[in-house]
Amino acid sequence: MAIDRILERIDGLILMGKRVLGTLRRRESYVGLWADEALFRQWRTSCLAFLNTLPSEYIYHDEFEDCCSSTYEDDVKQGVAVLQAAKEDIAGGYLQKVETLVSAEVFNDFLEMAEHILDNGYKDPTASLIGAVLEDGLRRICVNNGITLKAKEDISSLNQKLAQNKVYNPLQQKQIQVWNDIRNNADHGNFDEYSAEHVKDMLAGVRNFLASQLT
Repeated sequence: MAIDRILERIDGLILMGKRVLGTLRRRESYVGLWADEALFRQWRTSCLAFLNTLPSEYIYHDEFEDCCSSTYEDDVKQGVAVLQAAKEDIAGGYLQKVETLVSAEVFNDFLEMAEHILDNGYKDPTASLIGAVLEDGLRRICVNNGITLKAKEDISSLNQKLAQNKVYNPLQQKQIQVWNDIRNNADHGNFDEYSAEHVKDMLAGVRNFLASQLT
């Protein structure tokens, strides 16, 4: 989900938490102040559901669940504090960094799969797979650098935008175009236009390129 939508949702949950705090009342035979049970349960459920959508590297879900378990005043205040901490970290760009690291791990898994396929003598599907990983990686790099994308983008257009925005130099742009040519030949059945050695070099190059850009 987009960062703006995440922050908007957190703001809404923080506001709802303040509404819960506004219901604090003393209870007979109880020490301290306690919030309305029904409103608290509604708010807590919404908070846990939202925080569970964040990457597993985040501790906010577990922290909120542990510290905000009752309608007691301190519990509610601690729950609001967790939401506020999440908002500050996400607004500061931490969520994007986590997503980038997760993407890098996923891309590496696919490249390991490609290496296994190549080792078994299948250069053509390997070239197609590496090309797909490269395209997804370029798209992620564009997003990380605030580059606006259209609904349909390919390696060539992504590569051009990244070079124009000076994310990398013209030499890297040319190398990516070479990888794109291999991928296109594989996808269109021009299998004699490249060799297994070309694909091997492509695999190593794409792996190093994504590692440098996404970590």
